[in-house]
Amino acid sequence: MGVMNEAAVESIELEQVGKEIQLLWPNFRGLFNLLDKSAKKTNIANTTLGGDTPRSAWRESMLIQGASGINVGTGDGDAITVNGTGSKTAAFSMAPVYVFNTTVYTHLAELATEGAERGVESITKTEMKRSVKQFYNGIESLFNGDGSGAIDQIPNTAVINDSTGTGDETSSIVGVSTAAAFVDQQYVQFFAAESGSPRAGTFKVSYVDVVNQTLYFSTALTGVSNGDYIMVAGASGAVGSSVLGVPYWNTAGYVGTKGGLSLAQYPSRLSTPVINLGGAQVTPSVVQRARVLLSRALGDDSDELDNGVWYGRPEQAATIASQWYTTLISQNLEGGGINATDRARKGLPETFGERTFVSSNTAKPGRIDLLFPEKWAIGELCPVRLYNFASGAVVWPVMNSSGQITSAKQFVYEWGGQLCNLAPRHGLFITNASTIKLN
Repeated sequence: MGVMNEAAVESIELEQVGKEIQLLWPNFRGLFNLLDKSAKKTNIANTTLGGDTPRSAWRESMLIQGASGINVGTGDGDAITVNGTGSKTAAFSMAPVYVFNTTVYTHLAELATEGAERGVESITKTEMKRSVKQFYNGIESLFNGDGSGAIDQIPNTAVINDSTGTGDETSSIVGVSTAAAFVDQQYVQFFAAESGSPRAGTFKVSYVDVVNQTLYFSTALTGVSNGDYIMVAGASGAVGSSVLGVPYWNTAGYVGTKGGLSLAQYPSRLSTPVINLGGAQVTPSVVQRARVLLSRALGDDSDELDNGVWYGRPEQAATIASQWYTTLISQNLEGGGINATDRARKGLPETFGERTFVSSNTAKPGRIDLLFPEKWAIGELCPVRLYNFASGAVVWPVMNSSGQITSAKQFVYEWGGQLCNLAPRHGLFITNASTIKLN
């Protein structure tokens, strides 16, 4: 008689299943949180017609030209007014953008995980919680965009591996500028140029590797080239047709438009002050340079000179920290249980130049924005919420191409809105800022 080994009893062994499902992808919403908390909120409708003339859904007005200047005279009976003038107003005109996120699951998947005895979690409840996180991540990417629907542009240094693998790793782009702005299983379009035509085909991001700035695709990248713009699915690619993000509003120069207003028609009034570091790292003196430019834009005695929030990538905050390490020595007087021999800090700097620094991996590389959140507004056609299919039903059957009801269900998150910088001169941005090497 043989020895009873493990193989003989494995049919009565019980599986040990963990009670928590680990989330293996990151989510980012630093800019969305900042503006959602501090910006002005406005309820807006959709674009309508006044007679046969399209009317903007949302207008924000401003005094764009001063009233009058001085003149001198004798005061001895001569004319007081040489040429009387008055202030001039203008208004941004904007329309909401509708964004949605659809999750589909089968009825069998729902049944197989229903109840504590069948599954670790309920598919419907947990997928709703996870999907909304990815939805916020998607909105965040548009808030960081230039208004065209472009999530990123493939750098010339990136490596495009087309059809070098199979399945979810069929293709990849290594060296994407802002991989954190994408989410797993997201459909995207590629444009050779903004306002141009999309590349042929449908492209699905299977996995996002933020650490290595890599996007994996389950589809071939035929025809995709370095320099292409990666657009959110459904975008037209025209600047101004999507959510008008921070890089759309915070620009310098007199070419183009902002919110329907010509920059050339109103020289300097819609231009945001800029500091171009030309590839150098941000240093403490940049704060004083920013203050000088802000004093020019806002006036010598403006109360806003000491306000504002810096917004940039975490590596910019790490660069700021590295300068502290190289120039200052930790003191025994720090107290609070801090070991004076440990000069490292586990967190990133929360301030820069005595202003709050908000960091997010979705921010554009080489860029830091000084935002005045109270000068920004979010116009909402609808807040982030579950789509109501009918009579409060937020879960609905999926129909096939023949119009038949299938044994699959879906729920949809929706958001409709637009972003506006009420005063583009009230702020500043830094470009071409390099960072310390991370790896």
